[in-house]
Amino acid sequence: MSVGFLACKGFMNKGVILEALLEVMEFNLRRHHSANKSASAGATDTQSKAETKWDTCGLEASYLARGHAMQFSELATQLDALRSMPLHSYAGKPIGVGACVEVEIGEERSFYFLAHHGGGIELKLDMGMVTVITPESPLGLAVKGKRLGDAYILPSGLSGEIVAIQ
Repeated sequence: MSVGFLACKGFMNKGVILEALLEVMEFNLRRHHSANKSASAGATDTQSKAETKWDTCGLEASYLARGHAMQFSELATQLDALRSMPLHSYAGKPIGVGACVEVEIGEERSFYFLAHHGGGIELKLDMGMVTVITPESPLGLAVKGKRLGDAYILPSGLSGEIVAIQ
């Protein structure tokens, strides 16, 4: 067992990672809901009534409200999917959705959580920093299906190695 795996084993508590991801996404959901309410109020406010044919404040506010409502709906669907995501072990298996992965690029090691949603969210946890990646992201595409010890190459030309999987 390598030192990286021992450090990684304590580091990668997937339940804690998933809870932190859900918390960030729920915060974003509340933010979109609030923004939608504000934009909707602005669209229907009496001061938003067009005074000339070029006055589009009310129309623009309604477009903004619709955009926030669409983002809210999409985020709510993503949250439901994440809440039902199974967290099983990927030890000895190819990397897939739900895996925690430690990678090494040069001298630097980084930790990632592969999920269908929340890509790009960085989670600062007591156990360290974990970045959420999706299977469609460049790194997600590069590591999905790989196994412990496999090398991968990013589209940018950077290469790395899979140091630990959980």
